[in-house]
Amino acid sequence: MKKLLILLASLGCSSYTLTTPTEEALTGKWNLTAVNGTSLPYTVPQIGPKQEVIEDVLTIATSKTFTEVTTIRITQNGQVTTKTVTDTGTYEFNSYAVTFHFQTDGSFGSGTLTGRTMTITASGVSFTYRKQ
Repeated sequence: MKKLLILLASLGCSSYTLTTPTEEALTGKWNLTAVNGTSLPYTVPQIGPKQEVIEDVLTIATSKTFTEVTTIRITQNGQVTTKTVTDTGTYEFNSYAVTFHFQTDGSFGSGTLTGRTMTITASGVSFTYRKQ
């Protein structure tokens, strides 16, 4: 029993301590896991051909830049194709918050970082990423 209490006490003091995220924790590759709480593939609501996000990888560099590569599956009249969309931009990081500025359309997204999970909101849509 004493050994179990010592083990539990050491676990409580080590890997579960809360710290303020650093920019080093932010940099790297992040995989999209959910959109508005729905796991991938995510069907984009729209009129026309069915479009599904099947993969999205956000690569964040220490140079305050990022690259996003999204794979979309398109189904139209029974024909299925995929396309890859790439976007780049810059970001600002302040403790738990990060703001992304997308180059292609000038939009931005704001995110919060909690451990290995990052949630970004852009145009009213919530994107949940998990660090690789």
